[in-house]
Amino acid sequence: MVKDKCKFWETCYRKDPTHKKNFLHPGDKVEKDEEEDMEVEDTISKPVPLRRRKTHELSQSDGEDDEDVTPQKTLKKSDSKKAKSSEDEEKPGPSGGSNSSDEDTSKPKPKCEYWIKCYRKDPKHLKDYRHPKQRISSRPKPTRKLEDGDIVSVEGGFKLKRIGSDFTCTCIGWKTQKNATNKRTCKHLREHLGDVYESARIGQLPVAKRKAPEPTQHFKHLNVSLLLAHKYDEKATNPVGWWVSEKLDGVRAFWNGKCFYSRLGNPFYAPKWFTKDLPKDMHLDGELFGGRKKFQSTVSIVKTPECDNWKKIIYSVFDAPHMEKETFEKRQEALQEYFDENEPQYAELVKQSKCTSKQQLDEDLKKIIALGGEGLMIREPKSKYERRRSKTLLKLKKFYDAEAVVIGYDPGKGRFTGAVGALRCKMECGKIFSVGSGLTDKDHRRPPKIGSIITYKFQEYTNSGSPRFPTFLGVRIDATKPKDAEVPVTAADE
Repeated sequence: MVKDKCKFWETCYRKDPTHKKNFLHPGDKVEKDEEEDMEVEDTISKPVPLRRRKTHELSQSDGEDDEDVTPQKTLKKSDSKKAKSSEDEEKPGPSGGSNSSDEDTSKPKPKCEYWIKCYRKDPKHLKDYRHPKQRISSRPKPTRKLEDGDIVSVEGGFKLKRIGSDFTCTCIGWKTQKNATNKRTCKHLREHLGDVYESARIGQLPVAKRKAPEPTQHFKHLNVSLLLAHKYDEKATNPVGWWVSEKLDGVRAFWNGKCFYSRLGNPFYAPKWFTKDLPKDMHLDGELFGGRKKFQSTVSIVKTPECDNWKKIIYSVFDAPHMEKETFEKRQEALQEYFDENEPQYAELVKQSKCTSKQQLDEDLKKIIALGGEGLMIREPKSKYERRRSKTLLKLKKFYDAEAVVIGYDPGKGRFTGAVGALRCKMECGKIFSVGSGLTDKDHRRPPKIGSIITYKFQEYTNSGSPRFPTFLGVRIDATKPKDAEVPVTAADE
């Protein structure tokens, strides 16, 4: 059967099977003549030369069976190789594909003429044409709305206000900026409106927050039980013959042969070069110590996984928990033997000395305090390692320390106007007090978050139970609730 030629020929884009079956199109197959070597003439027009042209995509189901059809042209035997290579060549259509069922998907699709301005979402269009991976999005929206004329109070007692397209804040950070008011922002505006929105509003790229490197290994939480100390009472304990060492103001750390853990069982990810000399078959109890009066910087370093600042830390070891049934002296001998043999670069054994008298203990305490130390620790001779608070380990300090939870802030004055003046804290007993001494300029600008557990030191309790002369020491990362000091209440004027 000889089909009539479609009047639209190459410009025809009808794809319904009935139309394709009744009319001849470029690339369609026609019935064979008796002689295979004879060229088949076009019954309607001149022979169509072999070349690339836009055609309909004709699938196997839309055409005739392979046994009953043959190409529109049968070339001479001399041109058989050329014809074969031409048939294999891809003939792109509107979708960028080929007319054969074995289309070459490696060839890229044509680029959409509208490119980033194209908003068509129909699957066929997206399949046929290339588009950019990311399209232009609309202006970001604020996380919280602030209408014209609204005033909102935020943490720290600061106020945010919108006047037209300008957003203002009463904090010192916003006031000290020299650029135009509609180009100013601060951490309070960013927290309230969203960092992305604020960056778009003032015409700046969002500031990328520096992320701590991910640890190369991940360790799960452990249940850690360590020996804890009681407070020294000179009336109840005779310290003569006890072992004396400095009380280090660092971060308590348990080494299990693979990783450091806090008292709460949370891992501290130290660099491999820091732990390479530590024993793999021994458990150690000690302090990650960054130096006297450097508690806050020490906490910051040990919270950062595998950072270079770990070079400022020394792991000061004072016991071996895995030898809990042995006496303190035998545990110290085992530790001394390991340290003498391996000489770890970033670890040291805490020096222990014998107490000869109460007077000598008082003098040692004064020396440590004068050097900026925190106090002394004394250990009962021949004592075992108890995984609880024990009276075989006592601490001596000139000041008392305790933990409290931050519940708010007191506004600053003078050069701290617009910043935090003091931390409003709550004790374990429920007593509320403020601590401003010990806060650095950075702490005034960026104070510990509400709900944080802080450590503070003080001289004594007043008759109302408040700490006298409290001083901020730092945020506790190994405590989840406040803890009051065990000291008697002293009568004093409020």
